[in-house]
Amino acid sequence: RFVHVSSAGVTRPERPGLDLSKQPPAVRMNKELGSILTYKLKGEDLIRESGVPYTIVRPCALTEEPAGADLIFEQGDNITGKISREEVARLCVAALASPSAVGKTFEVKSTVPFSEPFVIDPSNPPPEKDYEVYFKELKDGITGKEALEGTPALV
Repeated sequence: RFVHVSSAGVTRPERPGLDLSKQPPAVRMNKELGSILTYKLKGEDLIRESGVPYTIVRPCALTEEPAGADLIFEQGDNITGKISREEVARLCVAALASPSAVGKTFEVKSTVPFSEPFVIDPSNPPPEKDYEVYFKELKDGITGKEALEGTPALV
């Protein structure tokens, strides 16, 4: 199995009708950043076409905050927010062992707004997450490219 960490926003730079002024910097400045999101999407496509069992994780903005915040998993490449690098690492390890995560592409963020830091009270740490609960809800075939191709997302 192969777990690939990409980026939320990879389908947005060329999405018709999208107001770029309301998008994160990497989406607004894709061309100035050497088309990084465009190339990440091409990499994702190659992985999907390879025949290797894969999971593609698209985290929102990465932070140095600790893992443990509540999470939102979405598909279709529409969310913005932040997530801990530590949390992304944990969910990638879980995806390696989860049959429910195979062949899926998804975005993930914490429920904590950018304006608020996430901190853990050492006397009351958050419980371990069961990422399988999230993986089981993911659908096959939803990548966000549907908006680029003018085809409806599979639901």
